[in-house]
Amino acid sequence: MLNLSSSEEKNVVTRRGFLQSTTVLAAAAAPPKDTYETQAKGIRILPGAWRPHYPWEHIAWISPPWPSQDYIWLDFPEAIFTSQGLLFLSHVNPPIPTVFHDLPAVAWRRAADGISFERELPNGVRFGGSVRKQTDAVVSLVLRLLNGTREPLKRISLQTCAFLRAIREFADYTNSNKYVHLAKTGWLPLSARLPEDASGPYRVGWRWSGRPVADLPAAVVVSNKEPRLMAMTWLTDTISMVNNPNHPCIHADPKFKDLEPGESASIQGKLIFFEGKLEDFDFSKY
Repeated sequence: MLNLSSSEEKNVVTRRGFLQSTTVLAAAAAPPKDTYETQAKGIRILPGAWRPHYPWEHIAWISPPWPSQDYIWLDFPEAIFTSQGLLFLSHVNPPIPTVFHDLPAVAWRRAADGISFERELPNGVRFGGSVRKQTDAVVSLVLRLLNGTREPLKRISLQTCAFLRAIREFADYTNSNKYVHLAKTGWLPLSARLPEDASGPYRVGWRWSGRPVADLPAAVVVSNKEPRLMAMTWLTDTISMVNNPNHPCIHADPKFKDLEPGESASIQGKLIFFEGKLEDFDFSKY
C-alpha cells in the first residue's frame, strides 16, 4: 500500500481532476463523427422502383439535402386523366380502368444533375419529364405532353405522388403533419376542417373535385425529427393539393392546357427542402 501525505494526496486529486476536465473539454470541442445515418449528405436523384411488378412505372428516388439515408419516392406521373380517358396509370387499380394496359418499361436517362424519360402511348400521345437538382435545396420538375392523336385532348390533369413511407421523418400515418396555405389562416394542417368561407385559386382535394380554397400552390410536409420540411408545387399549373394518410403520401397535382392534335406543352414544378420552422418558410422566395 502506498502511503501519501495529505499534500501529496491533494496534488494527485488535482491532477486527476485536471485530466478529467481537459478530456471532457476535448470531447466537447471535437466535431461529431459521421455515422451510417449521417454520412450521406446532399440531394441525390436516382432511378427508382416502387412496385417492380408494374414495369411501366416512372419512380424517382430523391434524398433531402440534410444528412439522411432516406428517400422520397416520386411517382412521376402516377396518372394522366383526359377527355379521351385515363391514358396512363403507373400501377393497376381494378376499379379504375385505363385505356392502355401492361405497357412496356421505359428506362430513365441519367444526367449529371438528375434523370429524365420519354414514353409514347399506342394512340400517339407522347409524354416525358425530368427530375433535376436545381440548387442545394430545390429539385426542378418538368413534365411534357404531346397530343399525337387526331382528336383534341381536353381537361388534362395528372397525379404526381410523393410517397413518404421510405423517408421516416415524413412518414407518419396522419394528416396533421401535412399543410396547405389559406389567405386568412396561413398554414393549415390537412387534419383541420377547411373554413367554409375560404376561397383561393388552388383546390384542396382530388383534382377537379377539391374545393378551391388555397392561395398558394404548395403542399407541405413537416419533419417529426427536426424543424424542417419539404414543399411540392407545380406553381401556377397546380390544380390541387391532397394527401393520403394511410399511404402515406402527399400530392401537388398539375394540369395542362387543352391540346389540339399535334400540339404540345410543358409545365414546371419543384420540390423544395427548407430547414427551419414552417412559420418561417417563405414560399415566394422559390
